[in-house]
Amino acid sequence: MLPPNQRSGALVLVAVLALLAAGCGGGGRLSGKALSEQSTSLESLAAEGALLARHAGAGKTTRIYTRVHSGYLYEAASKESSSLRTARTEPALEQKLRRLASLAGKVSADLKRVGHASKAAQPRLARELEAAAKELK
Repeated sequence: MLPPNQRSGALVLVAVLALLAAGCGGGGRLSGKALSEQSTSLESLAAEGALLARHAGAGKTTRIYTRVHSGYLYEAASKESSSLRTARTEPALEQKLRRLASLAGKVSADLKRVGHASKAAQPRLARELEAAAKELK
């Protein structure tokens, strides 16, 4: 059984993946509501990645757990990034879509690095992911 902090992280991941599966499915036309939902989903992924990186930097997680869990987070963010890059929306929301696509790419790349970063590099990644999460609010 996972410790409580890892269990809650797993629950958040399951919720995010369910949101992604139910949300947009492959770059269609996105409404304002769908963009907001994707922003919330990305915010959650970035925040959880930041927490994971903080814990990894402090030695509170094993390298294997960090690598595997960040891999799940990366996969979810990568799918969202891909979907946003090919999505279309109404002209009034185009700027928001492009901003989300850009942030999704950054969050995805940072999450990929968390899994293989040194303990010393984790705090910087945590700060970058926290900044992305705040920007997505």
